[in-house]
Amino acid sequence: MYFQKVLKGIKDLTHAEVSVMVNADGIHCNWWRREGTISPGEISDQLTDSNMLTHLNQYDDPLPAAHPHYSPTEKLTYGDITPFISTTAGAVQRFSLAGLNICFPAFMTALQFATANFTTTGYIFYAYLLTLGKKAIPLMQFSEEVRELHIYRHFLPYHREGEIVAKIVIPSPQIERAEEYDGPSALAALCTGKFPSPVLTLRNGSYAAPDKYSNIREIL
Repeated sequence: MYFQKVLKGIKDLTHAEVSVMVNADGIHCNWWRREGTISPGEISDQLTDSNMLTHLNQYDDPLPAAHPHYSPTEKLTYGDITPFISTTAGAVQRFSLAGLNICFPAFMTALQFATANFTTTGYIFYAYLLTLGKKAIPLMQFSEEVRELHIYRHFLPYHREGEIVAKIVIPSPQIERAEEYDGPSALAALCTGKFPSPVLTLRNGSYAAPDKYSNIREIL
């Protein structure tokens, strides 16, 4: 088992919402946020291979009319009702023709998601997840190492996002802090070769740091 450090970018949150997520509620999946309350039995029904694949490959696709959550008025997508939570730990892709390995840093992926490609304000959450080193989709407490090609061997078009998939909730004690970024300002800094600075930082006073445990994996 590994304690995998991850980043999660979320756009258009208020300071109050982020404070509650960091210090109390954690980060909930979209399905839980829509339903309000969920039961253990419902969780088991949602943690399936097919739901994982639609989360990874059809997140923004509209639900078909035959889907149980389909609504002609809301026009929901698979992402709106997913029990999974995407995070990033960075990725490496091999460019064989050039004999190069190309690194895609977790921070840049999270920043793009947090700011909708540098157009708005958003937050990057610094957290950690528990991973097993193998597939364990029915087990809510363990996250899926989707970026690991030896585990997820089928082609995934968004591999460069370095995805580690959490399930149902990222608990508050596993969230160290959240940093707010202004998209246009962050882009301006990057264009001048500078590392973007957060507008503000919210720290979790109850953060359960994993450093006293073994097998910690850092982000790329």
